[in-house]
Amino acid sequence: MMQNMMLLADAISDTEALGGRVEALLTGTVMSIMVIVSVIVTWQKTKSLLASGAALLGAVALWYAVMNATTFRDSVGETIKPGGAPPVTEGRGPAVVRVVEPAPGPAMGRDGEAL
Repeated sequence: MMQNMMLLADAISDTEALGGRVEALLTGTVMSIMVIVSVIVTWQKTKSLLASGAALLGAVALWYAVMNATTFRDSVGETIKPGGAPPVTEGRGPAVVRVVEPAPGPAMGRDGEAL
């Protein structure tokens, strides 16, 4: 029984290591190939240096977002409270709202109602 548990723990550890390698392959190699392909395809279709540069900037921005997805996820989780809790004010006090009644004039109805 104990040996079966050890084998299961080793299998889980190996699977986790394999998942880490696949993730590194996808975020490193595949993303860099996608950046290169997007710039080449944009250049071939438009023959424009400006459009190719924009494709490069867009692809690099996407790559950055993929590489830092956990950071973005955690920062959103800290800023937006689930369940309808009030938003984080970061030390600022509540906002002051002033209600102003409309002045009577030609656009007012019989009982002072705005039309």
